[in-house]
Amino acid sequence: MFGLEGIAVPLGFALCILSTLACVVYGVLNWNRGHCPEETRSRRARGEQKP
Repeated sequence: MFGLEGIAVPLGFALCILSTLACVVYGVLNWNRGHCPEETRSRRARGEQKP
């Protein structure tokens, strides 16, 4: 296949592409999640509720 002998090299290419796709999907799904602005952090520290 494509001049690649053995299973290791094509498997390495496939795993590299799949891991790249998995990282992109994970990044899109978790975009801006977990970010806590400074105002919210200070409000939580003071024990205030959300307005």
